[in-house]
Amino acid sequence: MIEKNKINALIRYSYSEIEYQINALQNMIKLRFYGLEDMSYLNPYKKLLKDMEQIRDNLVQKYDDAVADNNRNTEEVEETYNREIDC
Repeated sequence: MIEKNKINALIRYSYSEIEYQINALQNMIKLRFYGLEDMSYLNPYKKLLKDMEQIRDNLVQKYDDAVADNNRNTEEVEETYNREIDC
């Protein structure tokens, strides 16, 4: 039998949806209720916020790497092309 805490799900988000989720979690964490001293109920939201920020950062890094690879490949092609013309 599979344990519930070992089940994974694939959820598709656009970059703007990730930003909206992060903004909503940040606002939820800032929200305070009068007379409620124990803030431990926020721990799952803080963990989710941390995970979403990491996902966003990884997505940005992958995007930057893809752009850099594309530019580098384009520059290499142009350099090769220029050298062939000079020969």
